[in-house]
Amino acid sequence: MNFKVASSLDEIIESWRLVYHQYVAASLIDVNPFSIFTFPEYISRNVAVILGKENDHSKCTISAVLDSRRGLPLDAYFRSELDQLRGEGKKLIEIGLLACSREGSANPFQTIKLLSSVARFGVYSHYHDYVIGVHPRRAEFFKRVFGFHPIGENKVYHRLRKADVVLLYADGQHFETLSRKASHEVYYNPTELNFENRFAFSRPAFLNSKEAGDYFLNFIKKLRQQFLPPRGAAFHVSPA
Repeated sequence: MNFKVASSLDEIIESWRLVYHQYVAASLIDVNPFSIFTFPEYISRNVAVILGKENDHSKCTISAVLDSRRGLPLDAYFRSELDQLRGEGKKLIEIGLLACSREGSANPFQTIKLLSSVARFGVYSHYHDYVIGVHPRRAEFFKRVFGFHPIGENKVYHRLRKADVVLLYADGQHFETLSRKASHEVYYNPTELNFENRFAFSRPAFLNSKEAGDYFLNFIKKLRQQFLPPRGAAFHVSPA
């Protein structure tokens, strides 16, 4: 499987459709007529999306978003914990929207490759403080492989049908993190991933986090109105 940075709107939509189909299959979200799932914070120039491809077909995906004044998706439930990290001068990057097609069901190696690939966006952007929300039973995997550790208590994530979520954090430049083989490779091995030419939305979406909950369909409509071109019109993007 080859891993690449999404460089077009089509690839972004392809990625988030993978997320949609996996989340629907796992009963984490409701069906919507657009077959797309994302959070509004990801509609940003501060995002990178990774695709795992076989024979030019996308099989796996993961996304990451840099912290900004708009905040992160995890702020909806872990605001105090994230604000504490911000108060310590941490430059946060949230990893999320991990999904694989049935044919490309992620084995541990592919999951590690996906996470390592998107973590390089943090290195590229000089954001070295990684956060991710995962089900508690998966926390040990992230601790063992990447050096993540939990912050705060487990919470019920209502944005995903009341799924149990634990907030994990890793300082990418900390010795304990770098002692993990996967993290060491992120920082010291060269990569062909091209973040310079990643897809960049032409303008920010002024959407608040609440619209990704009960009002997600309205959010999708706004997404299409703001970022998908009308028929016959070109979609303008800015350099990354």
